[in-house]
This record gives sequence, C-alpha cells and structure tokens, in this order.
Amino acid sequence: MDTSQNRHSSVESKPKPPLVSVLLPVYNAADYVEQAVRSILSQTLRNFELIVIDDGSTDGSGELLTELARQDTRIRLVRRPNTGIVGALNEALALARADLVARMDADDIAWPDRLHKQAAYLAQHPACVAVGSAILVIDPLGDPIKEPTQALSHEDIDAQLLSGYGWALVHPAAMMRRQAVLAIGGYRTQYNKVEDLDLFLRLAEQGRLANLPDVLLSFRQHFTSTCVQFSDTQSRLKLDVVKEAYQRRGIPIPAPFSLPKEVRLSGCAQHLSWAMFALRRGRAQQALRHIGAALQTAPRSRQEALATTEELFQAVKAMIDRRRAVTKTRDDR
Repeated sequence: MDTSQNRHSSVESKPKPPLVSVLLPVYNAADYVEQAVRSILSQTLRNFELIVIDDGSTDGSGELLTELARQDTRIRLVRRPNTGIVGALNEALALARADLVARMDADDIAWPDRLHKQAAYLAQHPACVAVGSAILVIDPLGDPIKEPTQALSHEDIDAQLLSGYGWALVHPAAMMRRQAVLAIGGYRTQYNKVEDLDLFLRLAEQGRLANLPDVLLSFRQHFTSTCVQFSDTQSRLKLDVVKEAYQRRGIPIPAPFSLPKEVRLSGCAQHLSWAMFALRRGRAQQALRHIGAALQTAPRSRQEALATTEELFQAVKAMIDRRRAVTKTRDDR
C-alpha cells in the first residue's frame, strides 16, 4: 500500500484556516442582531468565520442566533452565562483561527466590502497592527445621522487616543492582527467599558494604527447602548487608562491632569440632537419623527427643562473640550 499517497491526501483534505475571524459578542440585542449577522454573511470577502458569543442573553437573541448558525456553517456560536464584554471578546479571540480578527457589534451594520478592504490594507501595510474606517452614525431605526471625521494617520489617531477620545479608531469597525492583540494580553477586565481605548493605546506601542477614509460600518445609536448607560463609569476609567499609557511610555503626566467628560444625551435632548442632524442632511421626515419623539418626552416641569438644557450645553462643551485636548496632545508630542 502506498501510504505516502494517503498521507498526501490527508494533508490536502485538512480545511484551510479562514482569512478573517469576526468577533461578535451579543447580549440582549434581539432587535438588531439578525441584521448585524446578515451584514457579515453578505460580505464580498467570503473566506471568514463569524465567532458569536451569546453572553447570557435573556431576550431571545440566543434562539435567533441558533437559527442563523443552522443556516450558515461559517457561524461558530457559543452560548453560555454572562461574563461581560471583555470575557466574551477574550473567549472569541481564543477561538479565532485567522491571522486577522475583525470586531463587530450586535447593533451595527457592516457595509458589504468592509472585510475585503481592511484585509487588503493590512496585506499591503505589514507595519500596521490595526485598521479602522470612517463610519455612518445611524439612529435606532437605521436612518443616517452623521459621518464623523476620522483621523487617518497613526500620529493623529494616537494623539486622539492619548486625549481619551475612544472613537479615534471605532472599535466595531476595527480589524487587527491577532498575534499583536495576543502579544499585549488581549482585553483587560479592569478596563471593562473602555476596553477599546485601553487596547488601542497598547497596540499603538506595538505597531501602526490607521483608518480607511471609506465608510465601512453603520454605527447605531440608541438608548440602551453601553456608551449611553455607562458614561460616568467611562469618564472615570478613561482617566486611568490614559494615565497608565503616559507612564508606560515614559511621558510626564501633566499637572493638573484631566480629560473631557463623557456626556451622553438621553430622552428629549437626544431626539432634538438627532432632529438637528437630520435637518442638516435635508431629511425632513426623519427630523419630524424625532421632533415628535422629543415632544413626547419633553420636560414637564421647570426643573426638567433646566436639566435638558444643561445636558445639551454640557454635550456641546464636551465636544469643544475634546477638540482642544486633541490639539494640545498633538502639539505636546
């Protein structure tokens, strides 16, 4: 018997690893998760695996995901009790078989050529360890709100990160080299809720960061998102993350040291903000919808009216403070 031929056939039959592993943690996202998953399944780049960690959902997300996994073998679904996003991401990272890992959130929508464009960029730029993209911010119903300006160069992205601006490289729009992420120890539990800022600051010390100018992700804003519910916690933890990055890099920490406060709008103030952006884009019907929602949640007392006005004022102030902090950090480097 020619055993060499059998060995050769066995080697050839071994499945090749995917080009990209997409990491998708899910917790109670039944309203949006099917759209998020299908946006990955519809990518122009076909050689990927989608690792979904159902992090103890109780709203039917798990059942939706089970049916989707039954329909497409590229989905690798893990369902287990809740550990939080850091635990879910590290578990997904450990399961990943590809050299490139892409992040995805359960309430967002990946554009069809996202994986192809980011994988191609990393293939052409070996010094780059993580690449993001421009994004389109959408409202809860999926209508467009705005396209934030994204820094493109490593130097500008790193300066924004050091000023505490986590959106310098939008986490669910990022693709990274798996070995680089593993080399720095993955995601860290103590920085849960700002795990992306911490990760990117450490990755910036290993290689280059970049953003593609193309819009490759629709980022959904809604009232139950993490950044809305935990803005105070995020503000406190960001200060610790940035201070640690200064110390790690041997950069003197300015005294006094502070970062722009995280301000997230809610209720009437958020709907008014969405209405304003819709009017800027000439989307009258969308603006009227949010104005109607704002009226339904309008302040019912003088105290509530003052609180809403203060919330809007603080949001504008935080945006101005963030721009100043980024400029100062860039100038000081």
